Amino acid sequence: WGQYTALGDTFLENLQGLTTLKIYQADEFKNREMNVEAEKFRKITMKVLTMQLNSITIMDLIAYGGAALGVIMAVTQYTGNHVSLAGCLLIILLAADFFIPMRQLGSFFHIAMNGMAASDKIFRLLDLEEAESQQMPMTENCSISCSNLHFSYEPDREILHGIAMDFPQGSFTALVGESGCGKSTVASILMGRNKGYAGSVSIGGAELRDIDESSLLQNITYISHQSYLFKGTVRDNLLMGKPDASDEELWAVLERVNLAAFLKSEQGLNTPLLEKASNLSGGQCQRLALARALLHDSPVYIFDEATSNIDVESENDIM
Repeated sequence: WGQYTALGDTFLENLQGLTTLKIYQADEFKNREMNVEAEKFRKITMKVLTMQLNSITIMDLIAYGGAALGVIMAVTQYTGNHVSLAGCLLIILLAADFFIPMRQLGSFFHIAMNGMAASDKIFRLLDLEEAESQQMPMTENCSISCSNLHFSYEPDREILHGIAMDFPQGSFTALVGESGCGKSTVASILMGRNKGYAGSVSIGGAELRDIDESSLLQNITYISHQSYLFKGTVRDNLLMGKPDASDEELWAVLERVNLAAFLKSEQGLNTPLLEKASNLSGGQCQRLALARALLHDSPVYIFDEATSNIDVESENDIM
């Protein structure tokens, strides 16, 4: 099962990165690499099938042989006048009912083994501890304070080392640093995604761990350079930020991100979007994601490289 899922993951990765493989002319290398994995999977599969065939053959011999032996014994006892005709028929039926299900048991055994291999991943998810439901809502005071904040994805590699930060309400604060220094980690902690932190993170004087998650998501909007846009129309995606928004509000927010002129030249708010908005450029996708976030109109916004594909002039206008 592990080999099967690994082969599927490799195939999906190669398919998604096919354009990159073509650019660097590495598709032939990946083809050979995948052929090697497929051959390993084929050999393992053939070994499993051989084992299953052998075990099924043995179970067939036991099942049908046992049933045949029961028939022979029943007929022998009947011809020797040791049992009646009804008793003979009963023994034949019982022999079949006893031995034939053993063949099915052998088949179920192999199905169960495959299920046990797949269940390992399922049980790892089921065994995860559920976070306790918190009932404290966020207050109107949205000032954020972090003190002695530590976080690590792995026990021997700490990302945040006792940092202290204050974000006053109504302020605009930028975190600047080299790649991998923990900027996105801080953003994920403030959104409540990374819960295994040490230290204190308070919002409006309340500890982040004690704030109700739904209240947190209503008051904090997170926008990254990978914000997802759904297949449908521009209107459908914008209304996720504010379901009761009017067309005037939608156009106003599109003007703020300098996307209105482009959409007016298309089909307006009914401009169709393909999966992941693949019919828009990277900058247009980020502008649309920003427009949706601005419609949400929350007290706190967290931008994680949300304007990386937008020109400087437009970024200044939006900010």
